Amino acid sequence: MIKTTHIVILSCLMAGTAIAAPVAAPVKQENGGEAATPSGSSPAQLRAMSTARLLKLGDAALKAKVDTPAFSTGLNALQIASSRGDRVATRLLAKVMARHEVGIEGANRGKIESKLRYEAMRGASSSVLAVAGMYDRGEGVPVDVSKAAQWYLWAARVGNNRARAHVAYAYGTGRGVERSEEAALKWLDDVNDGRTRMTLVEIGWALATGIEGSADMPAALRYFERAAQIKPNVAYQVAMDLERGTNGVQDRAAAGHLIKVAADRGDSAAATHLANMLAGSDKIEDQRQAVQWYTLAAQDKENVAAAQGLSRLLALRPKSDVVPDIVAGLEKAASAGNQEALIGLAQAYADGTGVAAAPEKAASLLQQAADAGIPEAKYRLGLMYKSGTGVDADLGKAIELMSSAQESGFPLAAVALSSMMEPTATSSVGDQPVQKEAETGNALR
Repeated sequence: MIKTTHIVILSCLMAGTAIAAPVAAPVKQENGGEAATPSGSSPAQLRAMSTARLLKLGDAALKAKVDTPAFSTGLNALQIASSRGDRVATRLLAKVMARHEVGIEGANRGKIESKLRYEAMRGASSSVLAVAGMYDRGEGVPVDVSKAAQWYLWAARVGNNRARAHVAYAYGTGRGVERSEEAALKWLDDVNDGRTRMTLVEIGWALATGIEGSADMPAALRYFERAAQIKPNVAYQVAMDLERGTNGVQDRAAAGHLIKVAADRGDSAAATHLANMLAGSDKIEDQRQAVQWYTLAAQDKENVAAAQGLSRLLALRPKSDVVPDIVAGLEKAASAGNQEALIGLAQAYADGTGVAAAPEKAASLLQQAADAGIPEAKYRLGLMYKSGTGVDADLGKAIELMSSAQESGFPLAAVALSSMMEPTATSSVGDQPVQKEAETGNALR
């Protein structure tokens, strides 16, 4: 069974149970009586309401969350209105049941289900879908996946997109029908991207885990890849679950394949993952690929880790053939707005690694990063103001920057600041062993 944080994904994935909707306590009036509120009315109060008012409460349940008073009150209201013979209420009840994938309980359940079938036979697609769910989950009737598939097909043919997703799942997994990948994808043609993606992932997990029959990882991967065409990070999320065995199946080869799929489609987290795997290799081609993946990932301005990866490679391999590619990658990342890349780029100009040494350029880049609030940039720029490298020496400015870096939790700042505050702080940086080490050391460690 696939675990999910959603209330339910597709009814055909879960052995659902009918939900007995809790009713909130009525509000007490000052004189001790009960005041009916729209989302907290008692059953007795609901029965005393007009059908029109019950329909309004039921309509609110369509958009309410299942665990809220508005939903439970609305569901009860519609059952009462339906029991009065109001067909609008019955159809609206079917919509609520279909949208939220819930069943009904109570003494009137048999009568309600008969009414749902009656409306279904008259073409109300939500009622058809509700009946399909009853057979699918075994609510008031024995579980019958073949009959459920027939009802889903009926609803799908009259244009119900939720039903189309259920039919796609049925064909994709062979639940109640003969399995057919072509048919599954066809039924998803006109379904919105979000539901299509969700359905593709559910089919993939069903095939990967074998919950509907035999496991079929190659077929599962094809559905996961389809989902990645809509949203690339879906493939990476699935890959991590396969890597860890989160859903009861662990397949590192399949995980690696999906990480590559996600990275190829532009997912920065997946690209960073691949780069990290390759960065430690001694092979020049692996290093070159690592730079390419880091460069792609770092163009996501929020991906700090990718920019740090490029900077780390620059520090570790300053004489490597890939250095020009690293510098180019840092420049692309910086142009894309990744402020973290400015630090690595500044290091290149400070040391003359891959570019002509230009301390002034390094200071300018660090100033941009410091203005963006990056603690390491403040630390490095503080050292430059202390030594007068690339900028005019200014101990006060150096202390200000280093203090800010320390307040932000940058580990080396406290040591450097301590040396600056000593009586001999005005002497050259070469007279301060601790400071000299801080200046020449790699702050990206």
